[in-house]
Amino acid sequence: MVDFWKDKEACWKLMECAEYVYKKCPAYFDPERPCWEVAYTQCEILIGVGKDCKHCRVYRLYNKFADHPMSKI
Repeated sequence: MVDFWKDKEACWKLMECAEYVYKKCPAYFDPERPCWEVAYTQCEILIGVGKDCKHCRVYRLYNKFADHPMSKI
């Protein structure tokens, strides 16, 4: 599979997650998909973003690059 984050700043870097946070995040361990397609991310758990990612800066920046049909929330 292709790494979605290749040549992009990863969501955990853009959100300035501490290492102990992103190392527990499913988005960190699933680089083939954008973070908004991964269930139970640390953004959902700690920040309370839920799956309403349209206001998230990572989603707004990278959603246009997603080829996945499910990436259009």
